[in-house]
Amino acid sequence: MFNINEVGPKITGNNVEFRLYLPNITPDRFQVRVYLISKEDQFNKIVPSSSFELNQVATPDAKWGDLNKDQWVSQPISLDPQKTYLYRFEITGLSKHNSAKTVSSLYFGDPFAKDTADGIFSVVKIEQPQTFTDNSTFKIPNLKDAIIYEIDVAEFNQNFEGIVTRIPYLKSLGINVIELMPITSVDEPSQWGYMPVFYFAPEERYGGSDGLRKLVKACHDNEIAIILDVVYAHTANVFPYQIAYEPFFDLWEDNEYKDSNGIHRSPNPLVSAYSNFGHKNDFRMKSTQEFFAAVNRFWIEEYHIDGFRYDHVNGYLDRKPLKDGNNIDWYSPQNRPTFKSLRDLTNQTYEFSKSFSRFQNSDGSSRIIQIAEDLGESAYQLSPIAHNAINGCWEKTLHNVVKNLILDRNFDEALPNELLAQDARWQTQHYTGKKTIGSDQIDALPIQYIESHDESRLMYLIGKHKEWDETGYEFDHGLQNQAWWKLQPYAIALLTSFGIPMLWAGQEFAENYGIPVPGGFQARVRGERPLHWDYFYKPQPEQDQPIVLPLVTLYRHLCQIRSERSALKGDINQSKLEVLDRQKQVIVYRRWDTTETIIVILNFSDSEQEISVPFGKTGEWNDLLGETNEDFKKVRVDDPRLSVKIKVNSNFGRIYRHL
Repeated sequence: MFNINEVGPKITGNNVEFRLYLPNITPDRFQVRVYLISKEDQFNKIVPSSSFELNQVATPDAKWGDLNKDQWVSQPISLDPQKTYLYRFEITGLSKHNSAKTVSSLYFGDPFAKDTADGIFSVVKIEQPQTFTDNSTFKIPNLKDAIIYEIDVAEFNQNFEGIVTRIPYLKSLGINVIELMPITSVDEPSQWGYMPVFYFAPEERYGGSDGLRKLVKACHDNEIAIILDVVYAHTANVFPYQIAYEPFFDLWEDNEYKDSNGIHRSPNPLVSAYSNFGHKNDFRMKSTQEFFAAVNRFWIEEYHIDGFRYDHVNGYLDRKPLKDGNNIDWYSPQNRPTFKSLRDLTNQTYEFSKSFSRFQNSDGSSRIIQIAEDLGESAYQLSPIAHNAINGCWEKTLHNVVKNLILDRNFDEALPNELLAQDARWQTQHYTGKKTIGSDQIDALPIQYIESHDESRLMYLIGKHKEWDETGYEFDHGLQNQAWWKLQPYAIALLTSFGIPMLWAGQEFAENYGIPVPGGFQARVRGERPLHWDYFYKPQPEQDQPIVLPLVTLYRHLCQIRSERSALKGDINQSKLEVLDRQKQVIVYRRWDTTETIIVILNFSDSEQEISVPFGKTGEWNDLLGETNEDFKKVRVDDPRLSVKIKVNSNFGRIYRHL
């Protein structure tokens, strides 16, 4: 069994032992060395790195999955406690191409390093263990109460400390869950982080391990949960287990095969020959399954992380893919995973989380947040038929409908169907909003968004009238010439939709850049697009008027309404489309629970519209948006059979609550 305590640097006093699992790297054929230099001397030409041999040792449990661990350990090496050291490994052995020739691997980092530098260097230093004094009373929000805010650390505010300084802003917005795009070390600073090199090390340029602990504590102190976007489907081409093994073993397509000599298993514990966004980790291997289960446990226990967003789960390699000649269509239905690997990983992680107080419900179930990115497949991933512990799934369909409405003015049933999860796929997959894990019943809800890191901003679509302008992604930055008010009905729709609303950082103040699509993968994932925080303010403030952009004020109000109104957290069968007027571009829908009823009216047109609304209940109805709208009125309904004519401002809406 993979054991994180058997690998990585072991500090004893002022000494360090370097420890590695290297399956199939045996002393009869190979030598292993570690190269060590202090960080301050790495560019000093008269100071060479020190080199030390590692030796293979026995472990109490000799197996990592189905493979031998083949653990290698150095002798204790004395370090200066005042210095930080960089280290890398090298393997020397017989070439896979010529068994009479000795070759060496490229230098490779420690796959179990907990601190790194410059992307590919592992870091070790003598220091006293730090006690993580987190908020012991913090509880993760119940899933139905969650309002998620997706953040790219560098683009949001440079580093972990930058996020800490913006926590008052996030609280004012009503956010209670932060979803961080990948924060583990990568080899190039100008990429989003979806090509991982190290799985246990927070990115140094963001503030490293100390910075992440401070961020988690600050979030928990402010009742905000923090979840990580994790990339387990594939790795970068400098992933240690790829470059360490490359001179000696071919990457295999199959984790095992039978020949005249019996069963052979892949010599590589993680990486396969299959490639899509980088070489795929092979989830058919027990070693891979054990590794990523340990990664999840590490982040939960070591950094008090509250959940995970699993990137590209439909790319998990857990069965032999079918080829068309020499080609593989990874997105064909025949090559979708069995998802057994995802099921086992999430179920194990769920059970592990139950021993930590921040996850615990009074009934013994866990509040851990586990989100799958399986675009358009929420109905499957969130249904009992998936048998996993996924309780959230990115539902890109709403974004697609909104994009089509903006670009093509396709105003039809698709929008309310997605807002209320009324599309037929939810019924055909037997979705109920609940699932059972062992003896526990948990909520399972789609993550609804109109913007995400993968898409051009809605303000860009509105301004450019296209998804991508090949003449350049730059827009006319500054809001003075942009119709930011056209974003308002989409904001109201998102925060009153069924499921869990997610904001992509900056959408609340009309951030407006484009993303190259389609075919612009490298241009899409590389390069920072820092947020324009100046958009937070009105482009032309008037005397004695608020200077904050009204869109921000609207989002703040909507998040408060979402938080306070139980009807907006009602079950899937507690919503109904009442009116769809294509000509006026107005929709009206009802949401309710056992305690209250809410009517939402959305006007996507550029003109004020009057619409007949079937309130259906007698008594007074109060427009919850009226506090920020001069046209605020209470509506009295005396006959539940009659509709009431309501005026709605252009590019705006109303949210009526029955009093």
